[in-house]
Amino acid sequence: MKSVRMRVGRPAWVAIFAVAALVGPPTAGAHLRTGVVAVDYRASVASPVGGHAAAAVRIYESDLAIGLTARSGHTVVGLGYLGEPFFRIGAAGVEVNEASPTAAAVGLLKRTRPRGGESPAWRRRSPGHSVVWHDARLQGLPPGVDRGRWTVPIVVDGRRERLAGELWRVHAPAPWPWLAVGLPFVAPTIVVLVLRRMPLLRTGAVAFGVVAAAGTIAIAAAFALDPNASPGRWVEGANELVFALVGLGFALRGRQEARPIAGGALGLLGLSVGSSKLPVLLHGVVLSVLPAAATRLAVVVTISAGAAASVVGLVVFFALLDGTDSPSGGGEMLVVGGARPAAAPLPADRGERTHEQAAGDGHSRPDP
Repeated sequence: MKSVRMRVGRPAWVAIFAVAALVGPPTAGAHLRTGVVAVDYRASVASPVGGHAAAAVRIYESDLAIGLTARSGHTVVGLGYLGEPFFRIGAAGVEVNEASPTAAAVGLLKRTRPRGGESPAWRRRSPGHSVVWHDARLQGLPPGVDRGRWTVPIVVDGRRERLAGELWRVHAPAPWPWLAVGLPFVAPTIVVLVLRRMPLLRTGAVAFGVVAAAGTIAIAAAFALDPNASPGRWVEGANELVFALVGLGFALRGRQEARPIAGGALGLLGLSVGSSKLPVLLHGVVLSVLPAAATRLAVVVTISAGAAASVVGLVVFFALLDGTDSPSGGGEMLVVGGARPAAAPLPADRGERTHEQAAGDGHSRPDP
């Protein structure tokens, strides 16, 4: 079998290394707590605490945590599952009752077991006036129940009050319409692979990669800019944005041999980022600044275009490694990013002799 050599220029090698770089960020981001992207419940607060806004209350949509901030000059005490005080916000800041089982259960105490005793044992937690905790009275509804009320008793300036509101379940839409959105990407991919023409394959890898990159940027911004986004999600979104823009630079402005490889790398990035957001198709509430329908559409398009770009880009990549002009065969050497080899000298015509041959004949035969 005839061996085939390939010379790869610097731009192509940079694009090859970009493949590993573009696929890498989601793995590194796995160590960050980026939070959830979709949930099943929404909750509301009925009225200001105490009727005169002695405290501000917020329900975090991502995990239904309760955030309470006491106004200046007011004292707010939270009552736990057994009716015992478990936190207090006042002039001294936020204090936690070390004898409260509720304080230990909701994570306000570092120890898992509260200190014994019936009287409160207050310990200062922070000098601020805000506390956030996950209360079991606001963590879900029984099966078959789609709407209900929640209450948490508190004491405001010595008066017994309560936090109250509604909790309702939001059902996820049927997944089939969203899956059908990906079908238009299947037919072009099959056509490109069946025809197996290198110019068409290169164009397809770049086109699919650009669509996947646009979807990646939209997804990264939509989830990072959501009010419920954590710092980890900001970092993840920034990484996705940077690598998508770098890949777009190679795909649109790079050397000809580097563009389809960058398109395939963008496809791998989009496939990875989009797949990590699949919960938006399985839950009713999407934690994104975009409308839920637009976010789901962006995720499905990014996954579909990413898969198409990855497949077509890999075909082009292996064709370049084989040194062929088209993946369907041919042993012709492909020179990528460098000077073409000098053409081999044509053999002399059989009816003609070169000057060197004539001179040799003169030395090899004596004169008659």
